[in-house]
Amino acid sequence: MRKFGITFWFYTKEHFKKKSLIILAVFVAAVVGIIFAIDYFGGGSYADIAIVQESNSFIVPNELFNELPERNFHFVDSDDVARTMLDDGDVSDIFIIQGDARPEMTVVSANLSSDIEVEMFLRNVLTAQHLETTIIEYDLPVDVVVELVTPMEVHSEFADLDNLIAVEIISLILPVAVYMLVLMSGQMVANSVASEKTSRVMEVMLGKVHPTITMVSKILSSLVGILLTPIAILIGVIIANILGFVELEAILDLINEFLSVDALILMVIVLILGYFCFIFLFAAAGAIANSVESLTSTLTPVIYMTMIPFLLPMFLDLDSVVMNILVYVPFVSPFVIVQRFILDYSSMLEVGIVLILMTAFAVLMLTVSARLYMNGISHTSEKVTIKDFKKMLQK
Repeated sequence: MRKFGITFWFYTKEHFKKKSLIILAVFVAAVVGIIFAIDYFGGGSYADIAIVQESNSFIVPNELFNELPERNFHFVDSDDVARTMLDDGDVSDIFIIQGDARPEMTVVSANLSSDIEVEMFLRNVLTAQHLETTIIEYDLPVDVVVELVTPMEVHSEFADLDNLIAVEIISLILPVAVYMLVLMSGQMVANSVASEKTSRVMEVMLGKVHPTITMVSKILSSLVGILLTPIAILIGVIIANILGFVELEAILDLINEFLSVDALILMVIVLILGYFCFIFLFAAAGAIANSVESLTSTLTPVIYMTMIPFLLPMFLDLDSVVMNILVYVPFVSPFVIVQRFILDYSSMLEVGIVLILMTAFAVLMLTVSARLYMNGISHTSEKVTIKDFKKMLQK
């Protein structure tokens, strides 16, 4: 245990250098600053809109525009004046109301798209005015007109809206979190191991410390380095909450509304086990590589082993026959088991079996990778063949 602590600190202290701590502090300050800017400036800015009414038949009363919040309306007499304001940056959109027999509208925008809410508002008001003038002109029965213009009713139902939202949230967050965590940390570990092998440092380390301790220490220290970013974000959010820039309780209440405690706990467990199911392979790939330059050839199969399970749920239904089988495969489990649990596709028994299989697989990968890690020192050829791979496992 003492050797593990010393080895872990040896690798971890690299992530806590003075420069790294300064960067972390700057990142925390940046998070607080961004939240402050969003709170005070993001929601309080008003768009400037120019309204030009050239029609004599269809006129939108100025007071109706009060129904649209967060906009400053400039009522301009001519098109030329409005375009000058647009060129000068005083307004972002121009809405020109035209037409006498029927309403028309010209929209000029400084952006790729105009203010859709203002456009729809004017469309509705002008359409209502045109309908009213048409009824009067042709003396049409009001009830007939109402019946003709009443839109078709569309009824939407969701079997379980909370679960659907929860699955959407987890489908976006958990697979990406596992994939990015493994990929970022894995490449750091593989590069570090390959560098130590090239510089012969690995031989010295393995002569004094068991390879399993060395590899686990390196992996955990790399994980600490990766977690500095989310930790900085969490600290920034907490500081922003203390300063009153954001309501952390409201955010937690919103999360709790769609995600149960069981789902959150399972999500954390799956994230940890999923990380360890993959990460040992990256360390082994670094040990097998002859140099840092040749690391790509040994890392490519490992990256594909991570990428394919990550993409697989995008093409298969979570309740399909294939997915009912693949959920027990430890490489696939981290990307689907939580979603299936929330949708009641997986029972507690299935979840328990999957977690046991993931744990056993992580231990197996630790044992295999430690052997490759130790025996990879003697491998010096540029390419790794299946025969070389078998020899390193049998030593």
